[in-house]
Amino acid sequence: MRKDALAKLDAAHAAIADAFVAMPDEALAWLKPGDDYAIGGVAIHLIQSLDGYIATLAALDAAGYRDTEGPGEDERVVDAQLARARRGVSAAERAATFGELETKHERLTALARRPSDAQFDALLGVTYPGDDAPYPTSVALVVQWMTEHYAEHVPHVQTLHSQWKMAADARR
Repeated sequence: MRKDALAKLDAAHAAIADAFVAMPDEALAWLKPGDDYAIGGVAIHLIQSLDGYIATLAALDAAGYRDTEGPGEDERVVDAQLARARRGVSAAERAATFGELETKHERLTALARRPSDAQFDALLGVTYPGDDAPYPTSVALVVQWMTEHYAEHVPHVQTLHSQWKMAADARR
């Protein structure tokens, strides 16, 4: 199960990375009216998600894959990431941003490979700051959640890219 789950995670990551490859730099800073993120901001959003999932897997690892306290979020950091995602990615930031996405994907994958097969699938209680009850979590679920998160943004990014092209053509 772990091998298949990690293969799906890698495939979903490759699909989102591929969705950005052909985009010109100027598209990455385009913010569709009414949206929360510029096109390149989707990558920032995914990095933020990876950060949270990496912290969760690190907490599970540190607890020996038993019930544990989950990571908290610093609201100032979250607000700064949201502002950055709204602004998008400049040409000068492109390589670093997508390099960070790759590095954090690799970190998540490495953490997901650490537990035994039984630990990978074990449903554990993770209590996040501010929660009254533990949230049922497993390494397998974290991998699934990130896989789904990558996958949902592939058509989103492709649609935004098409809309950017139409808006750019209309300005000409």
